[in-house]
Amino acid sequence: MHPYLRLQILIRPLDDDRPAPSGGIGGGYTAELAAPLVRRVLGKALIDIFCPFGKPHCEAPRRRGGEQVPPAELCRLAESCPYSVLFAGSRGARPPYAVYVPSDRDDHDRIEITLFGPAWRLYPWLLQALRKALRAGLGKERRTYDVHAVYRVNPDSSWAEICSSDLSQLLPTLPPDFLEVSMLPEPSPPAPLPEGEGSAEPFSSRQETVEVQLLSPTRLIHDGKLLPGHRPVPFALLVARILDRFRGLFGDDAGEILRPEIRRAVEAEAAHVPLVSDETRWIEVQDYSARNRSELLLGGKVGRLIYGVEAARFLPILKAGEVLHVGKNPTSGCGRIAVDLRGTGQ
Repeated sequence: MHPYLRLQILIRPLDDDRPAPSGGIGGGYTAELAAPLVRRVLGKALIDIFCPFGKPHCEAPRRRGGEQVPPAELCRLAESCPYSVLFAGSRGARPPYAVYVPSDRDDHDRIEITLFGPAWRLYPWLLQALRKALRAGLGKERRTYDVHAVYRVNPDSSWAEICSSDLSQLLPTLPPDFLEVSMLPEPSPPAPLPEGEGSAEPFSSRQETVEVQLLSPTRLIHDGKLLPGHRPVPFALLVARILDRFRGLFGDDAGEILRPEIRRAVEAEAAHVPLVSDETRWIEVQDYSARNRSELLLGGKVGRLIYGVEAARFLPILKAGEVLHVGKNPTSGCGRIAVDLRGTGQ
């Protein structure tokens, strides 16, 4: 079992009298609350609060004789410093968090941050750093915000309030949730009805197709390259990238499903699941590379995919994908998906 903690942070503007910024990013992504910017200002706030050097040593050039130098060898604080754990990935192969900023916000702007593995324990420090960044102002117009309330998202998708705007009330012993990735057993066909009691409804008509919503730009690698916008998303590719994300965060031994022979069988079965409908489009979201000091675009698919009834057996994997995010750049808000079943007998 692998710990995680998914947080919904409701925020409110501190400068309501200022005009709303013009324009947006993608299909409704408000510029000053785009996830890449949230990631960037959060990182800066963590540096300001926790890094005694001002410029993290854990992100110095790591190549030495062709091998990657672990952050702990670059800085003795790396395995405990919140910035190093979250941004340099000092305790794992990948930064152990994901960010999502919904484009369809209602009464409150909100930011979703999910912490994976031991990083869940850092949630009080993360929230304090996020508040510092929000109060400093976001975007070119430096719009300021504050935390209104913090909720955790339970495994059943319900919300439970952790605290209001008073972050001093945060619980220091908040338990995490746990993630397990597996497949459902193969369904058994229905037993035939006794003679004279009518005919059973066809088994396949009472099954359900699977709808996968790509809520933020989803960037999937296929054959070593980014899957282009005009290409459909094969079900096996989606499953493979979820398993890659699971392995990258929790290790090669995170579950039986990652054993090579089992994973091959899973992906082979996934290859036979048909794509019934593809209602996706490609959007670009702006990001900034501190390493190259240049703007870049994070292009990816958003929209809806519907897969055949055979996909229902993979539901635990897909539901894990909701938590993990799928594909590249999850720390910049990419790859957030939502999964649902659609009845076919209606």
